[in-house]
Amino acid sequence: MTPTHRSLAAAGLTLAVLGTLTACSAASTTTAHGTLGPSATSSPAHWAYDGTDDPAHWASVSDDYRTCAAGKAQSPIDLPALGHDAPLDLDVEKGEVTETTADNGHTVQLTAGSGETTVIDGTAYHLQQMHFHAPSEHTVEGKRYPVELHFVHADAKGHLAVVAVFAEAGAHDAAFDPYIAGAADGETSARGHVVDVAAMLPTNRAYWAYDGSLTTPPCTEGVHWVVLATPIELGQDQIDALTAVHHDNDRPTQPLDGRTVRSSTE
Repeated sequence: MTPTHRSLAAAGLTLAVLGTLTACSAASTTTAHGTLGPSATSSPAHWAYDGTDDPAHWASVSDDYRTCAAGKAQSPIDLPALGHDAPLDLDVEKGEVTETTADNGHTVQLTAGSGETTVIDGTAYHLQQMHFHAPSEHTVEGKRYPVELHFVHADAKGHLAVVAVFAEAGAHDAAFDPYIAGAADGETSARGHVVDVAAMLPTNRAYWAYDGSLTTPPCTEGVHWVVLATPIELGQDQIDALTAVHHDNDRPTQPLDGRTVRSSTE
């Protein structure tokens, strides 16, 4: 299938964003989903997805990462069966925008240019960046998808809305070709291209929504997550191109710790 845009709503967020968001890396002032990370004047501690600096040891790598173990609202989580909460309402006002793509060592980040606005529950958010994890970080009743894409948005006040989209093997999706081409380049410097953000999202409005955290150090909490329940399809060659660059870059699911997960079918 070729996914198109429309509808999704999210609750208000309270996490401030300072500066330009960068993808899953603690190497800059802002991290995966826009939370303030280690100072730009200090050298952030190295973390990884395997070895002695893997997710089980993130909290011991640096004092800056203590929330990775001490936090009570961590992401990702295992998602339950869909419920019957209020429907979501999302509208991508302008889909085609100029982006840059670069490999940051943990994932391939698409950094948004100007022009794209997503209205969520009446609030205008601007796409900051998108990146992928393989396999998916969130699970659905224990099921894991081959790929999970994170579209990171921020409103004018710095409130964050992260839209997660699962991907499974199926029909080739041309909307992802520019991003995947950038990933396959293996470049750490930015590669410019144009993508249609609207066409990268599924049409179905089924969702889960909950309050969580960054899925990478420093694991800062206060991130609102909206996970779309209907996966998009990518060609197996497209999935292979992504996983050839990064694979097993997923954090294990975290305890729910009494949080509420809202959800609904379309």
